[in-house]
Amino acid sequence: MDNINIFEPEWIVPKNIFALQTTRNTNPRKESSHLNKIKLSTNFGLEFINKKAIGLNQSHSNTSIELPSDDRDADAAYTKHPRVICSIRTADCMPLLITDEEGSFVAAIHAGWRGLSSGIIENTLKKINAKGKIIVWIGPHISQECFEVGPEVRNIFLENDSTTDEAFKHGANGKFFLSMLKVAQLKLLSLGVEKIYITKNLCTYKNSNNYYSYRREASKERMTSLIWMEA
Repeated sequence: MDNINIFEPEWIVPKNIFALQTTRNTNPRKESSHLNKIKLSTNFGLEFINKKAIGLNQSHSNTSIELPSDDRDADAAYTKHPRVICSIRTADCMPLLITDEEGSFVAAIHAGWRGLSSGIIENTLKKINAKGKIIVWIGPHISQECFEVGPEVRNIFLENDSTTDEAFKHGANGKFFLSMLKVAQLKLLSLGVEKIYITKNLCTYKNSNNYYSYRREASKERMTSLIWMEA
């Protein structure tokens, strides 16, 4: 896979919706001129990245907050206000960027296995209570073949949602391989979400040229997924 620096999600959304995904190669100053050829408004997002603006205090919770807010202790954020950026940071966990066909809101979710199992997606969408049909983009995260978990993780999922059983494949020594993508798809479909876009070459663990992976290198570095809307 060729090195990539920063990219826009490949999805079909209203014209007032903008989003960016950073990689381990991102340099906002260098990328500005390239992205301006696509959309001038991406400068707003690049400024956010370049300033290392304060995002959420993520803790693998199922807490979602509405922005703007002084409270930053959450793993998901949404807003119905223009030019308010929702952003999350990941390095194996799953980023989800969300809007609707009306372009009436934007949201960003940091979904690791703990958040997925405890309802971070459900909590966020219920709080938003969108009027239009929801559109979701699922960004780079660790793939099933690289994500081995113990039976206790599977048990937590099944206790909360028995349908997630199909997201697990048996591994060696009583362990399992978890597809966070499958879990997210199951949950989104159960909530009536049909428009789900998935990034290509999504595995953070395998794509070391482009993505940070905590499981691969125990790095403290993270990628940023951000979304906002214009008036």
